[in-house]
Parts: sequence; structure tokens; C-alpha cells
Amino acid sequence: MAKQRTRIASTAQIKSLNEANEALAEIGRLTLNIEAIDGKASEAIGKTKEKAAKDGEASRARIQDLENALLNYAEYYKGDLFKDRKSIPLSYGTIGYRMSTKVSIKKATLDLLRKLFEGRGIRVKEEVDKDALKEWKDEDLAQVDAVKVTQDTFFYEVNRDEINKDLMKVS
Repeated sequence: MAKQRTRIASTAQIKSLNEANEALAEIGRLTLNIEAIDGKASEAIGKTKEKAAKDGEASRARIQDLENALLNYAEYYKGDLFKDRKSIPLSYGTIGYRMSTKVSIKKATLDLLRKLFEGRGIRVKEEVDKDALKEWKDEDLAQVDAVKVTQDTFFYEVNRDEINKDLMKVS
């Protein structure tokens, strides 16, 4: 099968290294513009979140106060209200108790699990180490149904210092 050149659709055409250099300059200027826009947006988002937190402060405090009042009520009347049942359905929700179990650990727990219980009780996420497999021989990779794929991938780098110098000349 003959090699085919593939092209990515583009409205711009570059016909010389000078035009390629100008394209890099434009990419650099546009990138700086996007960063400025994103910076303004992040600042506006931060201010909006700050305002929302402040505006919701009274509601959050009231919710906390009501939750504490419900807990105090339930604790005070626990013997009467919950002797035959775990929860009480009300028209606007349910109050009750749930049995829950949690485990409290200390700093030494992980090391002790390794030493005393051969790692039982330790969560380990297994995943393929592709960086390590890059060093393997092709025959070994074939045994584990893997293969190295080498590509000549196009890249570009924008010289931000030069873009900034050009922008300073314009200012």
C-alpha cells in the first residue's frame, strides 16, 4: 500500500519559513490575548464566588442552627420517639437515626498493616506503567499484547519573549 499524505483542513496557507515565523508570532499574540481574557474571567468568577459565599452566609448559618436544634430535640426525646423505630416520617422530611460504622486510624496504621497483615487492608490501584514498557524488548511486549508505536509528531513552540518584545514596541 502506498504512503498517503494526510492534511488537516485549514483556511490558512503557509508557503515559506518567513510565513511560518509570522504564524508563530500570531499564535503567540493570540495566546497572550486568550490568557488575558481567561485571567479576567477567573477574576470575575472568583469575585462572583466570593459574593455568593457572602450572600449565602446567613442561610448557611440558619441551616446549621436548625440542624443543631433538630439534633438536640431528637437527642432529648430519643427514648420516647425512637424506642420502637429508627426514623419518623414527617410531611416535610424525615428525622431519625442510622447505624453507621467508621474506622479511625492513626499515622502508624499503614505501616502496621504492611508489617502485621502483609498489606491486607491497604487499597492499591493497579495500572499499566507505560513508561516502563517503553524500555521492554518487542518480543516481551508481544507476550503481553502490547506494541511500541513510534510517530514523527509535528510540534511548534512559540518564543514568548520575542512576542512580548514586539508587543512592548506597539504599546
